[in-house]
Amino acid sequence: MQKACVIFFSLLIIYSCNSSEEKAKPKFVKKEKPVQSAADVELEGWLKGKIWTAEESMAPMALLKLKSDGGYELKSGKNPSTWKIINGELSLAGLTEWPIEKIDDSAFRLYVKPTDKWYTYKYTSSAD
Repeated sequence: MQKACVIFFSLLIIYSCNSSEEKAKPKFVKKEKPVQSAADVELEGWLKGKIWTAEESMAPMALLKLKSDGGYELKSGKNPSTWKIINGELSLAGLTEWPIEKIDDSAFRLYVKPTDKWYTYKYTSSAD
């Protein structure tokens, strides 16, 4: 009987320690949405509705179709999600963020951080 009482009270203590209010109310941190600057909006408008082809064969994307509605397609034909220019970086579905620079009216450079290399993309045709 004593063993049963000891086990019961120890379980009661463990249960009361684990059911505190802090665990019942998790704290959520609000993530701020990234804000586009005027330069980002201008660059995004220039890229929209065009098909871009990489000059180098080792580029991360050989063909990049940036649609006017915010969607994009790769050479593989997969249509993952959306794209945006945020803080001067091309953000594909919010997963990758690559710095981008406009060279002239028909080309831009994309910097791939892991390889520490710039890749040039040329305008091929309209996407829409």
